[in-house]
Amino acid sequence: MNQSTLSTVVGNDVMVFGLVFSFGMLVFWGVLQILGSGWDRYRQAFSERAKVNLEQMFVFVDIGQLFTLNIIAVALCGVMAWLLTGNPVIGSVVGAAVAIMPRHVLRIIRNRRINALRNQLPDATMLIAGALRAGSALPAALTQMVSEMPAPTSQEFDLFLREQRMGVELELALDHLERRVPVEEYSLFCAALKIARETGGNLAETLEQLADTLRQKATIEGKIRALTAQGKLQGLIVGMLPVAIAFFLFKLEPKAMHPLFTTWYGWSVVGFVAIMELLGGLIIKKIVTIDI
Repeated sequence: MNQSTLSTVVGNDVMVFGLVFSFGMLVFWGVLQILGSGWDRYRQAFSERAKVNLEQMFVFVDIGQLFTLNIIAVALCGVMAWLLTGNPVIGSVVGAAVAIMPRHVLRIIRNRRINALRNQLPDATMLIAGALRAGSALPAALTQMVSEMPAPTSQEFDLFLREQRMGVELELALDHLERRVPVEEYSLFCAALKIARETGGNLAETLEQLADTLRQKATIEGKIRALTAQGKLQGLIVGMLPVAIAFFLFKLEPKAMHPLFTTWYGWSVVGFVAIMELLGGLIIKKIVTIDI
């Protein structure tokens, strides 16, 4: 091999190496951009959702520290699951589950708080009506109700009264209350106060009738929940039955069940069963969900 041929080969190798290195750096930069944008979107969505939900529940914490604790929990749980099982896929699944868990926990806590607000509103309305019949003005009646009712109803109406003291108009304060508690019962309560302010009339009698209506509505909803509980339980049992049968068959006949989780047609069957289970659950939920 002469000098010119050697120089040509070296030049070609350097050019190929340069192209490969440039392409690798481009791919690496693209992956970093995708991960960075995804990380920013996740952090922004987590912070906004947590801030709104926690402020509505009158819980004030540092959202940055809460996000840091969430990331630490995701990393620790994922690594522990990986070390205990020896399977990185299981560790990734556990980490992903822990990452989305705060959203569902906040939703459960918020739903419980809203249910408490709905259940306490008839008693709060009766307290306001009783104070009005005793000769108190509406602000004094609301103040008396706040002092006697437990949280979270007392928290919401205390904030309503604070807005009134700061000069916020009644209609605007009622709009804020209705926006913070987006349920039908509070919409009816706010509408009753607005109509009474515009047209006059016996507000105490109106609130008493509203409280009676809310109690009847809660009674009917309780009966519906009791009647549909059997259907929900049946749907849960039927939905878990294929999973339980597959588990016991896998324990009894592992060789026969092994292709179900290791072959493409086995995964196809599992995917089809999962889709049918999901559709069945949605249909049952649609049937047993009755709005009043």
